[in-house]
Amino acid sequence: MDTELLRTLVAIVDHGSFQRAAMQTFRTPSAISMQMKRLEEQVGTELFCKQGRDQVLTEDGQQLVHYARRILQLQESALQSIKGPQQGALLNFGCPNDYVANLLLVIMSVMEAMQPNIRFRVRTGTSAELRELMDKGEVDLALVTRTPNSDEGLTLFQDKGIWVAKKGFDWQSYKPLPLALYESSCKFHSSAIDGLQKKGIDYRLYCVTDNLALIERLLVAEKAISAIASISMNDALEIIDSELLPSLPAVEIAFSRAAAAPDWLTIAWIENVIEQVMKETGARVSI
Repeated sequence: MDTELLRTLVAIVDHGSFQRAAMQTFRTPSAISMQMKRLEEQVGTELFCKQGRDQVLTEDGQQLVHYARRILQLQESALQSIKGPQQGALLNFGCPNDYVANLLLVIMSVMEAMQPNIRFRVRTGTSAELRELMDKGEVDLALVTRTPNSDEGLTLFQDKGIWVAKKGFDWQSYKPLPLALYESSCKFHSSAIDGLQKKGIDYRLYCVTDNLALIERLLVAEKAISAIASISMNDALEIIDSELLPSLPAVEIAFSRAAAAPDWLTIAWIENVIEQVMKETGARVSI
């Protein structure tokens, strides 16, 4: 089998659609479709079927993806073994704003230990914004919140949403309840609002932002409470443990690699980063 076709197959699965795989590989969607038809001819079976408007993997397609990942990982491991990462390589890295304070430095330090003289260009934003930057070729590797039922990227850890306030803040005396939340694309935002409405709790959105530092300052100033990822906690805040507030969901955080990422940025290298990051922070980032 042509490994380039296998790479395209994995790109479709990792990035969720023919459209995004096309953007990532700088091809047209029709070219991606042609590649998949060629791969289906090589293996002698259908790999995709229509489900509504979407193309989803058949059982044979799911099985082939499993083997394709192993084949590409072996290929990448061989390349890394022979060439090794380039000294002084530049990594265009994307990180959600809420993981900058407590996780980004750990990741960068692990990468630097693995690849001396590595240089970083870091872009921050929401997971959706980081995916767009990958599609444009401006980010090689991004830490993203995985969408539900997605196989996107390589899982780093699971995190959970928590309600937080300044220590000692009497938030229950405020009616309506003031909230400082991330943008509406954040899973915690939608879950918090939906849950409060179902419980019949009156609230007001005091501030919506993508800036964790601003949310923290608003909480410390006793302007609001918030729903954030547990890893974003700091010593000035406390977790609100109250049945009055709705529960918040767990989320999966994954490394998503752009299809056009540099050759040295292999899956094997990223898996090694994940292993080392978990050794450094495992107790703090697991549910």
